[in-house]
Amino acid sequence: MNGGIPVASLFGIEIRVSLSLAVMAGIVALLGAEQAALLSPDLAGPLQWVVGAAVAAMYLLSVLAHELTHALVGRERGVAVTTVVLGLVGGLAPLSIETARPRDEVAIAVSGPLASLVIAVVLLPAAIVISVATTSFDVIASAVLVVGVLNLMLGLASLLPALPLDGGRLVRGIAWSRTGDRDRASAVAARVGSLLGWGITLIGVAVVIIDDGVLGILLVAMGWLLGGTSRGLAQRAELERAMRGLTVADAMLRDVPHVGPGLTVDTFANQLGSGDAPRAMPVLDGDRVLGVIGLGALRRLGRGRLATARAGEVMATPPLAPLVGPADAIWGVMETMQRRGLDGLAVVEEGRLVGMVTRDSAVEAMRSRLPAVTFPRGRRR
Repeated sequence: MNGGIPVASLFGIEIRVSLSLAVMAGIVALLGAEQAALLSPDLAGPLQWVVGAAVAAMYLLSVLAHELTHALVGRERGVAVTTVVLGLVGGLAPLSIETARPRDEVAIAVSGPLASLVIAVVLLPAAIVISVATTSFDVIASAVLVVGVLNLMLGLASLLPALPLDGGRLVRGIAWSRTGDRDRASAVAARVGSLLGWGITLIGVAVVIIDDGVLGILLVAMGWLLGGTSRGLAQRAELERAMRGLTVADAMLRDVPHVGPGLTVDTFANQLGSGDAPRAMPVLDGDRVLGVIGLGALRRLGRGRLATARAGEVMATPPLAPLVGPADAIWGVMETMQRRGLDGLAVVEEGRLVGMVTRDSAVEAMRSRLPAVTFPRGRRR
């Protein structure tokens, strides 16, 4: 899923881990094991990997501290935060935290990097003290040093002034404070990020010419990524601004078919997405909406289980698939469906089902608002 894999819940906040961070954790574990082997050649191979795993675990906890700090500071300032995604360079939580004031934007942006830098300030001297005090704990000192350096890098890298990094949001908060216009501030942040991306790319090209190919290529890739991401987020901000005022009522499908929780999937699987049928339908127990079941879920289930699995076992339920109202903004609903891999959400008014909003019906509503915008090809249902 684009929003990462859920692994835990802390302080009422769902914690998700992105694929990029999982890969990075593996690299950190390898680095920790190699350091252990270098400092203690007599250490058994399995124990070297135990050290590596411990280093990776400490790194993951550090990234968690970075992201949770964003979320908790946002909550303290009146912003509802239900999910954070642990990413490679932090900074993913703030994108889902919408503030009402520029000073809150700045506070949330700097809180994560500050947490990482504080951890680095604590761990780096501790590693030196452990190393100087005794040679018996060189492996421990090395592990602490690696985690401290990684936190230093995380704190500094996330402050780069390019969205979606924390530094990009910091730039947006400052620009917002000076201009009083959040949309204009977003454009400024995107422009700064794009310029930074081009600058890093040019530096990378120069480094390649000077004859350090590996470092130069890494810089070019980093600059290209930051610049492209900033431009993409600028386009996204323009689209979001154009979609303001569009609600679920403008996109929802009425009189949709529904199924009961005890119905086996094979009895309705062929209906989903066929002809004029929507790609998702609600699961009801009487008049009560239990959840939704979509075509994507059936595809993940596999044909072999269609005849035995029941709708109640396969459906997505709240809070993963929240019930939405006709007055809810369609942009936020679209983001929820995209982030959680859902084909549709049930629309409820006064406790009763009034329809369904699907990815396709939302895109169609957006298409009617912006006929000149090119959307991905797909079904219009």
